[in-house]
Amino acid sequence: MRNIFIHAVLFIVVSSLIAQQDPAAKEILDRASEKMKSYETIEADFELIIDNRMESLHSKSTGSIQVKGEKYYMESMGSMVYYNGQIMWSYMPDINEVTITAPSKDEGDFVDNPALIFSFYNRDFKYRLIGEAKVDNIWCYEIDLYPKNLEQPYARFKFFIRKDNDSVYMLQAQSKDAIDYTIFILNARFNNPMEDSRFTFTPENYPDIEVVDMRF
Repeated sequence: MRNIFIHAVLFIVVSSLIAQQDPAAKEILDRASEKMKSYETIEADFELIIDNRMESLHSKSTGSIQVKGEKYYMESMGSMVYYNGQIMWSYMPDINEVTITAPSKDEGDFVDNPALIFSFYNRDFKYRLIGEAKVDNIWCYEIDLYPKNLEQPYARFKFFIRKDNDSVYMLQAQSKDAIDYTIFILNARFNNPMEDSRFTFTPENYPDIEVVDMRF
């Protein structure tokens, strides 16, 4: 999710262990992917924990997201993000400012577009099944993902996928600037009707708004 995720370094000793894709991890990821893509819409709340190891800082925040195909709307950390499949609006209500961008679908991942959370792994990452782990009394598959391109800013993502329903319960990520992110996916709801207009922001409806258009 755009405001929530991540960057870090891949250790050589680890990369030597995951030169090949793990078929067991792929089977679980594919199964979860197909299930999530079968829903017309997805809604969920989430909790984000950020740990800055360099400065010994810890923060926690909450948010929510709605997804319909490639479109999504997200509220997090005082901002609202609208994406209609082509254009993204990031609105900061406290300062009445919106930033407009046009993310590249070819180069994007779920950091840029949460709707890609269950498809980006086939293109961008190597992965392996670590085993099973109990998180908050929920049994999950623990899967590590590493970037294929070492020039990428990512180091490692860790997915915890529930064994009982193949949904993501927790994500963890590390960054090369020593910041760790943990995201809990809560209260997931599926197939609730959503109008496409939900994913478009209309600056004209906000008097005196400052528009920062980054599409040029």
